[in-house]
Amino acid sequence: MSRTGGPSMREPQLAFPLLDAAAARAGDQAAVAAGDTWQGLMTRAAGHLARGVLRLAGRRYGLRVAILVGKGDNGGDGWTAAPLLRAAGAQVWIVAVDGTDVEVSEATATARRAWLKAGGRTSAGTGDLADVLAWCDVAVDCLLGTGARGAPRGAAGEATAALRLAHGRGTPVVACDVPSGVSADDGSAGEGAVQADLTVTFGAHKRGLLLHPGAQHAGRIVVGDLGVHYDPGPVSWHGLTAAGAAPADLEVDADKRARGTVLVVAGAVGTSGAASLAATGALRAGAGLVTVAAPDPVRTEVAARTDAGVMVRGVAGSDDGELAGPSGLPDPSEVDVVVAGPGLGRGSGVREVVAHLRGSAHRLVLDADALNVHREDPQALADHTGDLVLTPHERELARIGGGDDGPDAWAHRVERVPDLAARYRATIVAKGPGTMVAAPDGRVWVCPHGGPALGSGGTGDALAGIVAAAIAGADDVPLAVAQAVWWHAVAGQRVGAGRAGRTTATDLLAALPGVLGDLLDGRPVP
Repeated sequence: MSRTGGPSMREPQLAFPLLDAAAARAGDQAAVAAGDTWQGLMTRAAGHLARGVLRLAGRRYGLRVAILVGKGDNGGDGWTAAPLLRAAGAQVWIVAVDGTDVEVSEATATARRAWLKAGGRTSAGTGDLADVLAWCDVAVDCLLGTGARGAPRGAAGEATAALRLAHGRGTPVVACDVPSGVSADDGSAGEGAVQADLTVTFGAHKRGLLLHPGAQHAGRIVVGDLGVHYDPGPVSWHGLTAAGAAPADLEVDADKRARGTVLVVAGAVGTSGAASLAATGALRAGAGLVTVAAPDPVRTEVAARTDAGVMVRGVAGSDDGELAGPSGLPDPSEVDVVVAGPGLGRGSGVREVVAHLRGSAHRLVLDADALNVHREDPQALADHTGDLVLTPHERELARIGGGDDGPDAWAHRVERVPDLAARYRATIVAKGPGTMVAAPDGRVWVCPHGGPALGSGGTGDALAGIVAAAIAGADDVPLAVAQAVWWHAVAGQRVGAGRAGRTTATDLLAALPGVLGDLLDGRPVP
């Protein structure tokens, strides 16, 4: 099976590659080296682009299409798509924002000459932009490609600003490969980046189309195949498909221990709900035996708030209602996975507990306060006995060495999170829109699902428990973590639909078993 072709009937696609600009360029070069031509690749791309425009519009004859082209090969795709659209019955008006005599590649120049020679309607410069965009039914962004960086400037900047205004007035916009102003590498979006309803990308998905804020600019994404010779080389970044996210089927004779045993070390006075959500998350995601270890002052409260299938054990607490230390904890080595952190507090006793767990658990998920206690010495996270999973949001990511503060850590997560995963020998879940899962061996997954429903209090606690259940019996821990993130995101997306995203962690956990059942049975999700 080719990297970019569809899966066979016998072999469902489990994941799809995510390319940065360099890999996309390597794919083009490999295709040409294998016998394709630049003109041939451009023609294939233009065909996908033209079909995308027609499908979005829902009609052909009389459709008015404005194509804004720059001076790169992204513009060449636009010049090449124009006659295809015209042949389908559409009226096409090209705006060459840098002029029609600017120096371009040979393939782009060939397409431009053909359009101009045929008398295709064309404007040079940006003077006609307002009139063209008022005239059209669909606008096509062929201004900047995957190699562009930062905010659009000059004529491209004027054109992207005009496209944004047109989109705001209701004109559908189709982006060619990536929306202009969006980085294919990290999803950053420069000021004035194009807002598209549909992005037709070529060869394979680009990372920046799933990473936020780029994903918010991309709209719906369609991938156009560039042929069997298109080969970007080894790819370490992927997104899971529904087939790849499906949970393993349970054996008929699977008992509670075969399904996985999880110990949740969580909760303190005032935060018993966090312990409850983490434990319930593990149980709803399939763990067979879940135990919560919580400070004695909140043991009864945690038990009352948690699913009846969860056992709750009280452990000596400090004067401020947190765990006083590891004394009295169940033996971490006797369970498959330990989750620590939700609502745990940050006192000295908590630090001792987390250090004890790092040195004794077979598999350990550290979340929330179990991460925060490392803010003075994040390198201590590298000292662990078993498999380690860290689940930071952007502020916690900064505290464990990902940046100066939350925004800085989030803006640079593409390069820093994989580096931290290797440094700490841990799988790191960088939580947020377009959640990243980075493995210590360099593999990275970006979750293609999610939404505002995941932004309510407690959803992170629930995720920690879901991750624990997923990795309890997994052969490939990082992949299982990526699957758990997928389940969590789709459950949130499902319960948020029709509710304007106003849902709770409890709603999400109620929907989770249904999501798992649909995935296993091959039913559509979300």
